[in-house]
Amino acid sequence: MVITLSRQAECGGEEIARQVLERLQLRIADRDIVEQIAEREGLPIAHLALFDEVVLGPVEALIAEWRTSMSHDVYLRRLVHTLLTLEREDNLLIMGRGAAFVLTDPGTLHVRVAAPMPCRVARLVQRRGLARSEAERILRRSDAARARFVRQAFQADLDAACHYDVTLNTAELTSEEAAEIIVLAAQRKSRRRALPGEAPADFVSHMLTFRRRPRFPRVSEVIWRHCERRLSRSGL
Repeated sequence: MVITLSRQAECGGEEIARQVLERLQLRIADRDIVEQIAEREGLPIAHLALFDEVVLGPVEALIAEWRTSMSHDVYLRRLVHTLLTLEREDNLLIMGRGAAFVLTDPGTLHVRVAAPMPCRVARLVQRRGLARSEAERILRRSDAARARFVRQAFQADLDAACHYDVTLNTAELTSEEAAEIIVLAAQRKSRRRALPGEAPADFVSHMLTFRRRPRFPRVSEVIWRHCERRLSRSGL
């Protein structure tokens, strides 16, 4: 069972994820996705955090590449490879990182958690004691940054419902109710899971049907190279 969870800031996504983890006994992949990439590349995690779910401007990108010896394009390739590897491990909830635009197994459940702006503003004001105008500015900036990352990396609209199996409005649902819906949907959809039993050749065929691809690099190209390596190791 694999679940991807995309959420707006201040919509209760973290609490919903916690309850889903407890009910299904899954492990979470969040910041440790970046940690895995950092460990594989032999770089401090603080360096790769510069690329995490953000779009860098030309000057920022040059500075980040100079500091880390890694470009944003290379980071995206590593991210796609890590997400594909995680999907095959099973019993996992993946937070953000555009996972819904990369993972294609029919048994993987893709969830979007959102809430109207006034509701999220009220939550942020209550939690941090900010003025309403400041809270709204912070949330709009967060929404724009995440949408820009998905648009540039995956050429997709982050908020488009067609990318998700379940979209939940936490203005109308409690975290408990939202978690119950996700658990039920995940249990039903996990029965369609195909990856664990596939042979390498079937894995290649499955991945090449992928249509949603990033701008730099194209996901189809990344997946093709990933599949070629798998096939070469398998001797097929």
